[in-house]
Amino acid sequence: MLWHIAREAPQLRMWLIANPSATPAMLEFVAQTGGPGVRRAFEVLFESMDEQ
Repeated sequence: MLWHIAREAPQLRMWLIANPSATPAMLEFVAQTGGPGVRRAFEVLFESMDEQ
């Protein structure tokens, strides 16, 4: 289901970034293909990792 979202629903890709079931390959695909909010979602993810 997650890969279907990654490939077919660009408006939902940003939500995959926060999903613990998303694989590194899927995150790479999302990063390369983009979509609304994807860049910002990665920024938030990386910011939260810096805070830990």
